[in-house]
Amino acid sequence: MNKNFTTSIIFVLIAASIIIFILYMKSISPKYKWDEYYNKKNNQPYGLKYVYDLLKEEHNTINLISTSNLESLDTNSSNTNLIVIDSYIGLDSTNLSILLSYVNNGNKAFIASDYPQSNLLSRILLKADSIYELNNYENEGVTINYASSKIPYPAKTKFQYQYLKKITSRNWLGFFKHNFNEIFDKEKVTPISYMNDTIINCYYLNYGKGAIIIHSNPIIFTNYYIIKKDGFKNANNIFAYLNNGSIYWNEYNSDNSNENESYKNNPLKFLFSHFTLKMAWYVFLISILIFIIFRSKREQRIIPIIYKNKNTSIEYAKAIGSLYYQKKAHHNIANEMYSIFLSDIRTRYNISTSLKTEELIEQIAIRTEIKKEFIINLFKLFSDVKYNVNATSKELGKLYQAIENFNNCKK
Repeated sequence: MNKNFTTSIIFVLIAASIIIFILYMKSISPKYKWDEYYNKKNNQPYGLKYVYDLLKEEHNTINLISTSNLESLDTNSSNTNLIVIDSYIGLDSTNLSILLSYVNNGNKAFIASDYPQSNLLSRILLKADSIYELNNYENEGVTINYASSKIPYPAKTKFQYQYLKKITSRNWLGFFKHNFNEIFDKEKVTPISYMNDTIINCYYLNYGKGAIIIHSNPIIFTNYYIIKKDGFKNANNIFAYLNNGSIYWNEYNSDNSNENESYKNNPLKFLFSHFTLKMAWYVFLISILIFIIFRSKREQRIIPIIYKNKNTSIEYAKAIGSLYYQKKAHHNIANEMYSIFLSDIRTRYNISTSLKTEELIEQIAIRTEIKKEFIINLFKLFSDVKYNVNATSKELGKLYQAIENFNNCKK
């Protein structure tokens, strides 16, 4: 079998294998990413793009600020709202003071987090940190009841947790009613919503002229639930407690955490976050592996073809002669013939051609054993043609014939 044909078959099989591999990976790769990533630009199931768009549509203006530095928060404003939705929110003493000053002036802060804001609550309610522990309720889904009937959608809403294509259980967080009543000041704290009638997952906390709304399940405000009817109703019910003014939108982990910074600076994580880039990376690695397998065997260096040397001097002489003859520069041809004649004498008989003409003729006659009169006549023909710019072709032919006779007679 032809070697080239075998190589072609191998590469076709390799290409087909790569295509099949890509199609297989695409078929098993999930269409969506089901990780919780609380970012306003994230349109994956557990991102915040839709709730951000909802708030922007309702309140028109949204100002973006950083949790790591709340100094950009206008504490002199009033009737505005601060929105913070994230899995974890850490407030140091400086940012906590700014936040309370902002709320005290008649603004409202909505904080949805999987972890209780113990330093915030202890600052307001003057309780010990250890009492602010959330209770876990592990289940596939929950039913939300609302404490007030003065909200847009007072009917119950239901939520189920999905990961990939399966409904699965998760920890839903909140306070059991009896614990809530024991540790919170009823004059300052008002429940807003309950999970399964026994767990408070959202409450309203008065502070100064404003209020803080604490929610223990930020996942309920992600895209997966907002596009559903119950998720949309729940968001509207909770946001009904906000002021009518503009919004300060705050992102913590998605913009400022060290973990996210390392994610942004890690090329492989970015590469594997996009299906097409990931497949391109796999194809690249497979191609390198194939190259190593097929090219690792030592090969002999290609031996170049060495062509037989050609004597081109005759062709060159013919070309130059033809050029001179066409221009009727017979004296130039005679000069060339004279130069070749002398070169032959030097090479063949080792005679110096720098001698005077008489001495040169004498030496040629001795070495070649040709009559001196013939050589004298030859030199006379050279002189008559090469120094005569009007020399004819007949004279040039006569000179050529004399040179031929000399070559035939020389020893």
